[in-house]
Amino acid sequence: MPASRSGPPLVLVAITVVSLVACGLAVWRKNTSASPSAAAIVWAPAAVPAPDAGALAPADAGSPRPLGLPPVPPVPPLRTFPTFVAQPGDLDAVELPLENPERLDYFFSRLTRTDLGLPGAITRASHWGDSVIGGDGLTEAIRRKLQERFGDAGHGFHIMGKYNRWYHHRGLRYEEKRDWDSCLIIFKCQPDMRYGYGGVVSSSRGKALSRFQTMPKEPPPGIGDRVSRFQLWYQKRPDGGGFEISVDGQVAKRIDARAAETGDEVETLTVPDGEHTFDVAALGTGVTRAYGVVLERDGPGVVWDELSLIGSFTQRLDYQDGEHLAGQVRRRDVDLMVFMFGGNDLSREKSDLQRSTEPYEREYSRVIRKFRAGKPEASCLIMSLTDHAQRVGGAIVSRDIVVRLAAAQRRVAASEGCAFYDTFAAMGGPGTIERWRKASPPLASPDLRHPTVAGQRHIAAELYRALMSAYAAYRQRQEGKPLPPE
Repeated sequence: MPASRSGPPLVLVAITVVSLVACGLAVWRKNTSASPSAAAIVWAPAAVPAPDAGALAPADAGSPRPLGLPPVPPVPPLRTFPTFVAQPGDLDAVELPLENPERLDYFFSRLTRTDLGLPGAITRASHWGDSVIGGDGLTEAIRRKLQERFGDAGHGFHIMGKYNRWYHHRGLRYEEKRDWDSCLIIFKCQPDMRYGYGGVVSSSRGKALSRFQTMPKEPPPGIGDRVSRFQLWYQKRPDGGGFEISVDGQVAKRIDARAAETGDEVETLTVPDGEHTFDVAALGTGVTRAYGVVLERDGPGVVWDELSLIGSFTQRLDYQDGEHLAGQVRRRDVDLMVFMFGGNDLSREKSDLQRSTEPYEREYSRVIRKFRAGKPEASCLIMSLTDHAQRVGGAIVSRDIVVRLAAAQRRVAASEGCAFYDTFAAMGGPGTIERWRKASPPLASPDLRHPTVAGQRHIAAELYRALMSAYAAYRQRQEGKPLPPE
């Protein structure tokens, strides 16, 4: 039977296919061997270690590789501090450096993990103070600067009920929709001495309600306007009532706060990262007692808690039950405790501090020890009080006790293992209030005691530069040394 005329013989077809494949392979080998960027396409290692002191895989490690390229090799573990690469602002000139900055090494070690971009690496600082931080001007400014530099891990801790009309947080919309009965530690109003992490406990026998909302901030966008984790810090006890937590208008959780014995609890809700509204309501089924809430995001990033106790003498922090406070500090897992008090203690100038500041130093030391007992390894920073002035004749002069009290606070920091920042000296020392009042815009208030918001931001900027200078020095000292464990 004659062969078909519809196509070429099969042998000829096979030879043609083999020839085409061979030519294609030759061209591919020539192109890939001549390409100078082939290695960069194959593997671009990340310079970031994993939480267990390993290393993060490249961003495209899980994606399919182009045909013909070898697989991504494993990233070698990074177990030592890499070379520090300063970011803009890290090495700015410092007006007044921190004293004993090595006492912040634990904080800086945690900040390093955040700086390296490790997943979930949150560095937490908690800042207790009197009215100088009460409007969140100073604390919001330092929070923003650190979050712009290291990442935004959320707003942090906020009390449940507004105990003072001057209490205010920036970057968070807060409303006490139905009033709580709030007890501030300075009034010694809790027989069991359990005032919570922020020194304020809010109670309700009815249906009190507080609302917390994220709010976009400009500039820059993307800082402080999102949350992915919400916590309610509260107390359980035999006469406890109940809470209801709503997220974006929908009930998310009901909590029974009754218990055979008094204790502290934290309820955590996880939400999609973004803008949210949280309502916390008492159900009226007993006596509900809340310490506050926490708004955070998954790291890496920084949180800087504002924990103002407006009108507080330094010694009033000692009213906390020691075991209760230690438990609160452990739960918060704070990396840096910052204390900024002394303004109200100036009133003791003509009484027990007239001849010596030793009584004050004993009180402050006792407070520091009580707080640090909750997490002894955490770093501690004492910031001195700001300048306070008075009118003498026709002149405005700094009060003599300010210098003495700042020196006393320096001695407490030295004895208790804390770093020290002389806020008073950084402002300019004696005569600052008079100069700051005449600045444009004014940096000091007409009451001659408080910095304006502009003044608070000035202090925050100086503190940030001092912190970054000390952090850069820490990183340079640590290069090549083992990274700290998780």
